[in-house]
Amino acid sequence: MRLVGRRAERGDAELLWRWANDLETRRNAFSQMPIPWPDHLAWLDGRLASAATRIWIFSDGDTPVGQVRFDMAGEAAEIDISVAPERRGRGYGKAMLTEAIDRLRAEHGARVTPRASVLEANAASLRMFRACGFTEVGAERRGDDRAIVLELPGASGERKG
Repeated sequence: MRLVGRRAERGDAELLWRWANDLETRRNAFSQMPIPWPDHLAWLDGRLASAATRIWIFSDGDTPVGQVRFDMAGEAAEIDISVAPERRGRGYGKAMLTEAIDRLRAEHGARVTPRASVLEANAASLRMFRACGFTEVGAERRGDDRAIVLELPGASGERKG
């Protein structure tokens, strides 16, 4: 695995849209409805223009394998991650998340706490976050579903808030 990351750009719109609309991705998302192309473009333009969002596209060699997004709000950086359907189960999620967190911490230090809300039924995602050092800090209802909230301790090893 030769993982390379770069900031997302408008030219990644179709790739991100395909990954977001993958059946397994939709099944594990808080909204399971397919995302219409015009809605995706408007959303992506807003995210790319936002100072509070970081989206990284990761590739293995020349092949895109997934994305990691952070949406910052106060001291929290909410994570969204997806691995290309044909690349799942090969360790890319953990490798991408580790690299993305290193980039986030290089930019913001330990004052920003990476946080993820994961549907309780999404066992693979929960395993990946826990393998990266995330700990459960709570749970929340998302419609009819229960989501587990996980955070990564800061550089001091202490969880914020």
